Amino acid sequence: MKISITGLLLMVLVSSVQARDYNQQFATYGAGDYPCSVYSKARAAGDDQEDQIRQWLAGYVTAFNLIIGGTYDIFGSTDFNGMLQWLDDRCDKYPNANLTNTVARFTEVVYSYRKQVKPDQKK
Repeated sequence: MKISITGLLLMVLVSSVQARDYNQQFATYGAGDYPCSVYSKARAAGDDQEDQIRQWLAGYVTAFNLIIGGTYDIFGSTDFNGMLQWLDDRCDKYPNANLTNTVARFTEVVYSYRKQVKPDQKK
């Protein structure tokens, strides 16, 4: 039986979400492996590293929307800049926190406010 690459990717992503561990017992890649202090410095500098982090964040929330059932848009009533502001505040408070865990916490905070269907569709 052939499994499409997309199907295989979805299975891996779904199993990763179920296995996420706040004690750092999971593999992180790219900017997600940075501590919040690196995120904060990149935001202050507004340099190429900030662009890299923004791209990683966009990929994270896009994947979240894709793999978490009943979620059209995790941002709900906020937007990308609202997430950045939330991360700025959180990272100022917890500079040693892993960026992946910090973004995961953001998704937990806004989850109940998420858009569950495309705006032009009814529930």
